[in-house]
Amino acid sequence: MQDKGFPMILVEPSFGACKNAKKRGVQTVICGTFTQENIKEESIDQVLLLDVLEHIEKDAEFLKMIHQKLVKKGKILITVPAFSLLWSSEDDAAGHYRRYRLKQIHTLAKEAGFSVLYSTYFFEFLFLPILLVRVGMEKMGLLKRKEERTEEEKKKIAQKQFQKRRGISQIILQCLEKIECDRIKKKKKIRFGSSILCVLEKK
Repeated sequence: MQDKGFPMILVEPSFGACKNAKKRGVQTVICGTFTQENIKEESIDQVLLLDVLEHIEKDAEFLKMIHQKLVKKGKILITVPAFSLLWSSEDDAAGHYRRYRLKQIHTLAKEAGFSVLYSTYFFEFLFLPILLVRVGMEKMGLLKRKEERTEEEKKKIAQKQFQKRRGISQIILQCLEKIECDRIKKKKKIRFGSSILCVLEKK
């Protein structure tokens, strides 16, 4: 978005993450938190909360605060992890308070003074793999909980998860991602998935 000319500001409490953002080319980085005191009211056009809300204990209060900081008709784009059914030690380790359903997000949005412009689940193709592998294998004792893994085991799993896919698996994933992206661009609904996407507008 920055490369396309949008003025972007990253607010991030972790110093290490801020250093990484600067390294990756983000021009304006604030090392701190988004609080009532440090942001002027009605001073922001848009806010991106990309996998942020699940880390905040009082999510309803946080959305109400953002509502005060946005200009009229200002928008929020939110992504959050979906379905408590998919909860695993990965969520505990990441510091998540919850996973959401669309109905919960809609309720939070309306109580905070927002209208919902668009909402959907996404990563439909990851739902079963997460349920069967991450959740199922943990519960059966076939996969160690994250806090029980050695540093070497964590490193191997991370490498496997984030390595670039090749061959047929890469082609399949690209096709599935494109199908979802096309549906989202047309504002169509995806029935379920491992995450939620929601666009809100200040009334």
